[in-house]
Formats: sequence, C-alpha cells, structure tokens
Amino acid sequence: MDSLENLEIILEDFRKDELDKLIYDELKINSSEVKSSHFFDNNNGADIEFHQIKSFREVLSPIGTGNVFLNQMEIGCSIKDVMVIFSFDKEFGDITFNFSENELYEGKSSEVRLKAKKILETLVGLKDKFNIPNIRIGFEPASDDDTCLVEIGEEVVDLESAVEFILS
Repeated sequence: MDSLENLEIILEDFRKDELDKLIYDELKINSSEVKSSHFFDNNNGADIEFHQIKSFREVLSPIGTGNVFLNQMEIGCSIKDVMVIFSFDKEFGDITFNFSENELYEGKSSEVRLKAKKILETLVGLKDKFNIPNIRIGFEPASDDDTCLVEIGEEVVDLESAVEFILS
C-alpha cells in the first residue's frame, strides 16, 4: 500500500486586508467546523483560538502565523480534514490548504475529474475576486517546483489541461 501524500493549495501574496472577507464570506469557515486551531495574538502576547478571533487581519498584524484544522471545507467541492495555514507579513501573506490526496483522488475517474475541475474553477474565481497574483496546486510542499502540479498565475488558465496535470 502506498503511503498517502498530502495535496496543497497555496494562495500566494494574499492581501491581508481581504483576509476576513475570504474567511467569513467566501470560504464561510465557522467555529462548528474547527477541530483545532492555533494563532498567536501579538497584541495581547497570547495564544488564541479561531472562535476568539474577531478580525484575522488584526490578529495577524503586524506579522503573524496561525493554523486551523477543519472537519471539512468547501472549495468547489467538499474536502474533509483540511489544515489551513496562514503566514503573513505586513501587507501580504500565503494561505495554504493542506489535505490528504484521498480527498481528491478517491472515487471514479469521472468524479475525480469533476472534483478537480470544480476546485480549479473556484480557485480561478478567488484569484480574480481577490486579485491573488499566484496560486499553486501540488503535492506537499507545493511551493517546490518539483511537486507543484499547476500554477495559476498571470496567464489565462486552460482548465482542461490543468485538470489533466492534476490527474496525471
């Protein structure tokens, strides 16, 4: 049996002032889906958890990191057991979604293809809406060119071929 790998989706150079809109309005992450979380509040010098946070922008200022482990989240389709990692400097940061490859690759190939396509469509939508310069999708660490499958950057993404890269 192969050991399972994790897939990662990285939203690179995300604008910190759009963070709350992304988390609450787009991804609709709420406390009931949170299995565990850890943030460090620079303002109080204390560890805090997701449900205590009023504004992610404030907690992750001037710089900050944090993570939240979710039962499930929606990115075009429902993905279970997702670790979301935030890493921010003054204005920009990376948001990484990390989950088991099973969440994508398990099932009939037609289902997997549809899932991959829906995830990509959602990411392209987020990229446009939030003006994200680059999104990387790949095996952990997707930040590494060798394990990155698809990059959604400046050029228009051909979804069909992107789906093929993810499935190959």
